[in-house]
Amino acid sequence: MFGRSNHLKNCSKSVQKSFKTLNMFLPKVQKIHGAKHPELMEVKQVTDELQAVLEDGMDTGRATALLEKLRSLTRNYAIPSDACPAYKNAYKALSQIDAILSAV
Repeated sequence: MFGRSNHLKNCSKSVQKSFKTLNMFLPKVQKIHGAKHPELMEVKQVTDELQAVLEDGMDTGRATALLEKLRSLTRNYAIPSDACPAYKNAYKALSQIDAILSAV
């Protein structure tokens, strides 16, 4: 899944850009939609942990497990019918991160 160096700074610019987008939108989405979508709290926690794992260059197995958890929590990044544009952007960013990291 990852090359020898999986530090976030060594990830593609696309992954870095997707994390920037995610960090911009996900807290807002959680605040607005959290009552109807309680899974967003865990999505945020898992996303934060994934980013930390990549920044620290930690265990690839842990990053893989976190991506699997995100897929499960988000039903493979399915956009809910009541999603606002920020929600859509956050899940699109998550999906892009997953696709890029899974392809490496």
